[in-house]
This record gives sequence, structure tokens and C-alpha cells, in this order.
Amino acid sequence: MQAAQFIHGNRLEALADRLIDDLHAQGADDPMRTQCVVVAHPALGRWLQERIADRCGIATNIRFPLPSSFAWGLLRELGGALAPESAFSREALSWRIFKALPGLVAQAGFERVRRYLGDDTDARQRYELAVLLARCFDEYSMARPDWLRAWTGKRLLLDDTDERWQSALWRVLVSGVNEPDRANLMLRALSMLDSGEALPASLAQGVAVFGASHLPPLLLEFFLALAGHAPLRFYQPNPCLDYWGDIVSEREFSQRRKLWERHGRSDASSYLEVGHPLLAAWGSLGREHLKAIHAPELVIHDDDAFELPDASRLLGWVQHGILLLDPTHAQPPEDEARPSIRVHACPTRQREVEVLRDELLSLFETLGGLMPHDIVVMSPQIEDYVPAIKAVFGEDDDALAIPYGIGDVALRALHPLIDAFARVLALAEGRMAVSEVLGILAEPSIARRQGLHGEAQDWLRSWIGESAIRWGLDDAFRAELGAAALDENTWRFGFNRLLLGYALGDEEAMLSDVVPVANVEGSAAQWLGRLCAFIDVMQRIRKELSQARSAQAWKLWLMECVEGLLDTESTDASERAAVRDLREAIADLGNGAGRWLGDEPIDFGVLRDALEDAIGEPRKARAGRYGVTFCGMVPMRNVPHRVVCLLGLDAARFPRKQAAAGLNLMRKHPRPGDRSIREDDRFLFLECLVAARDVFHLSHVSGAADGSDADPPSPVIDELLGFLTAAYGPGRWPQMRKRIVLRHPLQAFAPDCFRTDAPVPSHDRLWLQAAQAVQAPWQQPPAFAEFKELATAVADPVVDVDIDDVLRWMRQPIRAWFRQHLPIHLSEAEADEDIEVFELDRLSRYKLSDRLLGPLARRPDLHRVQREGRFPLGPAGRNIWDTLDEELATLGQAIADLPGGKDPALEVEARVLDFPEIGVRLCGSIHHLRGSDAGPAGLLLYRPGRIRSVDMARIALERALLPLSQATRPSASVLGFGERRAVVCCTLAEFGNEREWIGKLLGWYMRGLRQPVPAFPNCAQAFAEAWVKGKGATPSQAAEDAWLEGDYPEGSDAFNALISRHRGEAVLDAQFEAFAREVYVPLHQLASKVKP
Repeated sequence: MQAAQFIHGNRLEALADRLIDDLHAQGADDPMRTQCVVVAHPALGRWLQERIADRCGIATNIRFPLPSSFAWGLLRELGGALAPESAFSREALSWRIFKALPGLVAQAGFERVRRYLGDDTDARQRYELAVLLARCFDEYSMARPDWLRAWTGKRLLLDDTDERWQSALWRVLVSGVNEPDRANLMLRALSMLDSGEALPASLAQGVAVFGASHLPPLLLEFFLALAGHAPLRFYQPNPCLDYWGDIVSEREFSQRRKLWERHGRSDASSYLEVGHPLLAAWGSLGREHLKAIHAPELVIHDDDAFELPDASRLLGWVQHGILLLDPTHAQPPEDEARPSIRVHACPTRQREVEVLRDELLSLFETLGGLMPHDIVVMSPQIEDYVPAIKAVFGEDDDALAIPYGIGDVALRALHPLIDAFARVLALAEGRMAVSEVLGILAEPSIARRQGLHGEAQDWLRSWIGESAIRWGLDDAFRAELGAAALDENTWRFGFNRLLLGYALGDEEAMLSDVVPVANVEGSAAQWLGRLCAFIDVMQRIRKELSQARSAQAWKLWLMECVEGLLDTESTDASERAAVRDLREAIADLGNGAGRWLGDEPIDFGVLRDALEDAIGEPRKARAGRYGVTFCGMVPMRNVPHRVVCLLGLDAARFPRKQAAAGLNLMRKHPRPGDRSIREDDRFLFLECLVAARDVFHLSHVSGAADGSDADPPSPVIDELLGFLTAAYGPGRWPQMRKRIVLRHPLQAFAPDCFRTDAPVPSHDRLWLQAAQAVQAPWQQPPAFAEFKELATAVADPVVDVDIDDVLRWMRQPIRAWFRQHLPIHLSEAEADEDIEVFELDRLSRYKLSDRLLGPLARRPDLHRVQREGRFPLGPAGRNIWDTLDEELATLGQAIADLPGGKDPALEVEARVLDFPEIGVRLCGSIHHLRGSDAGPAGLLLYRPGRIRSVDMARIALERALLPLSQATRPSASVLGFGERRAVVCCTLAEFGNEREWIGKLLGWYMRGLRQPVPAFPNCAQAFAEAWVKGKGATPSQAAEDAWLEGDYPEGSDAFNALISRHRGEAVLDAQFEAFAREVYVPLHQLASKVKP
């Protein structure tokens, strides 16, 4: 019997060179023969192929299968009648179990399964259970092949009720196909070789297994048995020169001593060896593998290709000690300018990535010949870092941009287009809420395909808001979801309003119970048509989804959806790649499910879950030759790189925790040597350390920038630092720790990041400017300084000013200035656009009350208001309506009791007031003078809300514009609601110097048109009321309270917040107080409020 040859080496480069030499020797007689190198991971195969090409100039006619694929291919080449894909792969098992479960759940012993499935009308729970069981059986095939063999022979090995039904299910799976499961596959291949079958020509010269630092027992057994039929060489990564299969960690050492003491046994610790504490603590998985290949019953031949790392640098010193199994082989280096192992504690993930970028830019300067493809960045949760990676590394136009690629992340996370497509399918099954539809149409690919991109997006939002669309296609749609069959606030309701408004051009008419919205004009109508067409498509999709069909039929239908919903001819390369990946995922899903389910109809819910799984599966990372590789921490990705960086090494995240047992019998019935995800992660960390050549960069989220209440790092970091603490000793470690363990500030613009002696100096010019600003002496910026350059001069020497313009400015002075000089849109906080109106907010209540106080001919009734979609329906709406009616009746009676309250408005020609000193003529119309043929009775303004200063200003200005021919000026009153909706009447006395007040108001108005002034109406009114009251809060305090407090604090207004940034309430300065004293205080001094 031939012996398997194990070539051990601590560096993959040396093992690869040895492999290349062996491949040359094998292919010398026939260079056209295909050669086979089994690799532990696809990334390892790509790296090896590139290394062969670099050394030989070309790498061709070499296969790099994974171990399981190799065994499957071998059996096919030996004449086994096997399909290209195994019926026992995890994906195939999922669909086969899904198909088998309905015929089994009624049998005895399947009670637990029946309880789990319950009322599974759409089979989605059955699919979820099938996926879970497929994962269990896949694990059993590698770690418990004896169970599966026993179950096939109807034998039970465990005292477990779950074993009974799982074994019955397994027998159904085995009997359903004429091919072996994974365990029997390898036995059959070996049996065929034992019976005289000739090895395939590609294997006659031998089989090479490269880079497998550990193998499951089943695969190891298979390859060692294969050595009896063909030369077999293992190019075995091994961090240690000596045999280390019997070393124990310090923790195990301590546990065994305590156990012996507890049981009164003699101390046998002298027979135990810790060796190197890091190797013992992290190398459990490799240690078990080493024991397995050196079992007494095996015949193997060991060879080596070890290389001594450079112990003059910290990273090499640690690797050197592990290689020699001697942690004290030499004193650790102290003179490294930049330690090659550093731990970075960062407050956030974003800062982790920012620090990483700065570190890499520094390394490009200090490490000679370092290229981006020499760097790998790994994380146990790489998807959590994708947004930060794209934000920090994604600026292609930056002169310091670092090329990069991301792998091991879900397909849907790679491009928003794929996620948007998945959301379309979920939307068709959901409520069709406005926010969901607009979110999908915001995806550029979908928007372009539907012709709703660019300017159309603003129109859509405006139309949807005005027509009060909230959710649901129509009343029947809502009834299907168990809601009341009402069409208000549905898409059909909104479209009827918009289309009728387009046809009539009049919002007052009400036709067939539809209240029109007349805001669709000209060419914009085409966008409304396209929006209607898109919702019709969603309705057809929803109808299609309700019909069960075969997997192949679903595949074709989904492909049609891709064509109909997405811009498949995009000029954007990333969008084209995303569409291609999406099509591949759909094709693989349809073909895989179709192979095992045939024409069996399945509900779309099952296929959608399967598609979610497919686009949610991590994509394999392709280590680029031109950029930094970002990827997950995956076992046996031990490809060497000059710089290895690990992100996210938090105590709560790494090592990862073992999942609960659930249905997995291996968790409930463990065996010595079973894989543990925590031990796997520890060994993975060891592999990463050994794979680093120049720099080992570790980072974790510490939580607090100053170290207080900081989150702890991963135990592996603690163990590494504990080892270094012991190595350097108490005298030297404190200084070394300052250079190795670095705590970074919360902000990237912290001045410490830009010191010349900073451990990781920042290279960001933008943050440098911010850091310089932080360090500069603080000076309160002049009010509105950044907007002064937008100030404009009035062109005409004398300007005609209408009082309506002045009053419009008084309501929102800052917003008025922005709209004139800087037309930007700032979103205000809005109510949930997906929810119907169940109660009226203050603004909606005022607007409706104002309409109800209007002319009788235009006054709406309850039915019309409800058909507009912004008023509660049913009894709740009737109660609110009755309350409003009662309030307005009280207000109406108070109006009638005042002078002129029952009289109509009089038409009076207003005079013009000239203010040559400021170049303004005040003109306008008088709207609130009431009276009869006998003459004017009074100026009367009423509103169904609180009385505002601007209302008093309007009455004052209209009184000033009354013709001089009137002998006596009429009374001026404002009527509104006060506390608890009580009616309040405010009568305005005559000004002592009316012209002076108007001149000051116009002066502020003209100044406010040219540049922003601190004219905040609510704060000014609070200031004036406190001034006139003369007790309680000071005017300044009252103004500040109005800025900061209340239901609608004035400082929270988006435009006010922008204009007052960096200043806050300090914007209420002397200039503001001058405005309030000159404009608002005189009004309130003349006002007297009484309850009529």
C-alpha cells in the first residue's frame, strides 16, 4: 500500500513552489495531460493558479476542484451513472425534503413536525423546515456518516424521539434517487477502485491536495484511502515545525489540574505541555487534524518546506515562536518604528474603516513596493461594513483613492437594484403603501424603465400628496386584507381624482362622488399616465402571484418581470452586472427547484422565500490583482498577503456563538472532536496571523472614544495582548502597549488625527480643514455671515410695496428670503404618508375650519370633505365634524355681535402712503372693512385659530390705507380662539404715531428682502407679550422659550435651523430684540383682548 505524502510548511508560497516543481515533474512526459489539484477554498485555487502563471508564464489544463466536488467527479469518471449535480447537495436536499414532507407528516412519529407546520396553507413553513433539515443532514453526512448508514439500514442509534422521524425522512430521501449520499459516494468510489477499475488518466500520476489545514474526518478518510490507488500528496499548511498534536492550552491545563485535585488523583501535569500559549489557545482544530493524520494505524510520509520568519519584527517574532513551539526563543523586538502588529480601538464601524484607509495610505509610503492587491481586509460580519467601505473607499475621483473589491456579501447588498426588485415582489404581496411604491420608483433602473425619472419624481410626490393616496389598490384590495371595503385613500381613489381634475380643470366640481384635483397640466400628464400604468402592472403581478405554478414556469415569469421592471440596457456597468447576477440567481433557482419538483405547482410565497435566500447568500470573494480585497472571515481562506487586516473583532461578535440545538441531533448528542464554531474562529484567527507577511492590523469597536464604558475586544485580542505582556515584561510592556494598542477619537476631524507624530495620521484634506477650524480660537460667527454674499440691492429708487407682500413676509421672513435668493427644498417633518387620517392635526383643523367659515356657496359638507381623503371616516369623522360645527357656531355668533359683523365687506379704494426716506410707497387693497349703505361699521378680521401678531398688523395697515375723507376711523378688531378654544376678541387702538411704526416695519421688510434678518414671528410675539405684561418671564426668556419649547418650537423650522446653525438660540440677539421692540411691541401695546 502506498503511503500518503504530507509536505508540511508554514508558508503557502513555499508549499506552492514545491507543488509547481512536482507538477512539472509529473507533466514532463505528457504536457497535454490535465492535472488535478484539490483545494480547500475557491480563493485558494485562484491564488494558486495566479502563482503558477507568475512563475511559469501560463497556468492551463489544471483543475482546482473542492474536496467534495473532486469525489463526485471521480465517481462519475469511474463509470458511476451520476448526474452532474448531487441529489444530496444542500440545495437539492432542501427541495427534496420540501416535496417529501406532505407524505410523511401524517405518519406516527412526526407529531413534532405536524405541530411546527400547523396551518401551513401556503407551504412557506414547510420550505423553512426543509431548508433547516437540509442543513442538518448536510452536517450529518460529514460528521455522522455512521448515523446515516444506520438509518438507511433501519437501525436507530440514539435515544431521541427526533431520531425516529429524521431517520424515516432520510430513508425516503435515499430511496428516492439512484445515487449515493456523500458518505456512501466515497465508499463506492474506493470500492470501484478496489475492484480493479482503472484510475482516470488525469489522476494516474497522482492527486495533490493543497492548502487544507484541516479536513472533516470523512474526507480525510477518503483521501488517505485513495492513496492506496494513486500517489497522494498533501501540501499541508502547518504553523509549527514540531509535532504539536498533544499540547494543551493554559486554560485546559488549569482545568485538568483542578479536576485531578477534586477527584483526589495524582498531579500528572508534568506529562502535559503548553508549548506556545497562542498555538495552544487558538489551534484546537488544527491540533485535532494533526492527531488524525498521525494516528498509529495510518501509514504516511512526512516532508517539510518550512521557512523561518524574520524575528526582528514583532509579527515575524510571534510567527517564529509559533514555528519553533517556543514562546521565549528570543527577546521581542522593541525598535520597530511602526509595530507590525497593532490593535485599533475605534468608537464606531465608520471610524474603523476611516482609520483603516489612513493606515493603508501610510503603509503605501513606508512599505516598499506595496500594492493594493497585496492587502486583504476581513471581518466576521463583512456585510455590516459595506456602507462604510463604499463611503470611505468609494470616491474614484479622489487622488488618494484606493481600488478595492468586496466579496462574501449577499447579492442584494452589492447593488440596490437587486434589493429593489425583491421589494417589488414583496410590495405586490403587501399593502401597496405609498412610501413603498415611491421607494421602489426611486431606484434609478426602475424609474428609467417606467419613464418616471428626473423631474417626474417631484410631480409624483406632489400628486400623491394632493390626492391623499395612502395604501391599497382599491376597495376590493382592502377587503382582501381584512380591512373595511372603502376606496378612500387607495390608488384608484387618487387616480380618479387626478384624472377628473385633468379632464375638468376645476377643483370645485364633484362628479360621481369624485372630488377632482386640478394639478395635472400639459406634458406632465404623461407621467400621471405612466404612474397609472405602473400601478396596473403591480395589480397584474399581484394577480399572477396568487396562482400556483411550477418552478420552471415561475422562472420564466420572473425573467419577464426583470425585463418589464428594470432598465436592462443601462449604460451603467454596475447596473448591467447586477441585472446579469439577478438573472443567474433566478435561473439557478428555477432549474434547481424544477429538477426535483418537476411540474408540481408551488405557491409564489415559497419561491419568493427561496429567491430571498438566493440573493441573500454571500457571494464568493474574488481576490483582485489590482485592488484591496474586502471579504468575510471564512475557514481556510489562508491566502498570504503582505498586509492582513481584521475588522469587527468585538467580544460580542468574535468568536461567534454556537447556534441552539433545535432539530440538529449533533448539538444534542455531541462527540469529542466535533466542530465548534468558536474553536473554528480561533483557528481562523491563527491562520490569518500566519498568512500576514508585513503587517497584522486588528480593529474593534470600543464604544467610547475616551475609554469609559468601552466595549471589550474579542478574547483572541486579549489573549494576544496577554502573551505580549508576558513577553515584554512589566518593565517594557507599558511603553510598547502605547505603540501597539491605539485608541482613536470619535471624529475623523479630531486635531489629534493630524499631528505629525500621530500613530495613524489622517490623509483627508476635507477633515483637515475641519480640524483646523476646531483648533482655531472660537469666535461667535456674525449673524448669517455665510449668506451675506447673496445679499442684493434694490434696483429702483422707489419701490411700490403691497401690504399683502409685507404680511406674507411677516409670516415667515427667513423662508421668504430663501425662496427669493436660494430656492432650495427643505423637508419638514411629515405625518406617516402610509396611514389614513384618524384625527386632525392643528394645521388640518385650521384649514378646514377656515373653509367652513368661507362663503356659503363654497362651503363643503361632511361628505365632500371625507371624499377628499383627508378627514376621518365613520363615527370618528362625524364626532370631529360636530365639534367643529359647534365651535364655529360660537365663533359665528361672536362675529355677528361685533360692529359690522352682520354686514358685507365694503369696496373702498385704498390710498398710497409714501415713505421717501426709505424709497417705498405702500399700497394695496382693503379686504376687511365692513358696513352698509349708511357707512362703514368697522374693520373686522376673524380666523378659526389663535390670534397672531400678523393678523393685528393687517388690520393696522388696512386702517392706515383708509381714505382720508372718512371723518372718523372705524374700530379695528380681530376675532379668534384662545385657550381651550374659547372665542377671544382683540381690539386695536389708534397708534400715537402710525406713520413711524409703518416706516419701521417697511424698513425691516426691505432689509429682509436683501439679506436674512433675525425676524422670527413666534419669538417676537412671545417677546412682545412678555414686554406688555411686565411680569413673569422676561421678554428675552419668553422669546427663547418660543424658540426651543412647545409643540412647534420656532427653532425646529427647517429654514430657521439652517440660518441659525452654529448659533442656536444665540440668534435671538440684539438685532432680533430691536425688531421685536419696533414692530411687535407697539402692536401688542395697542391691543386689548376680551371674551365677547
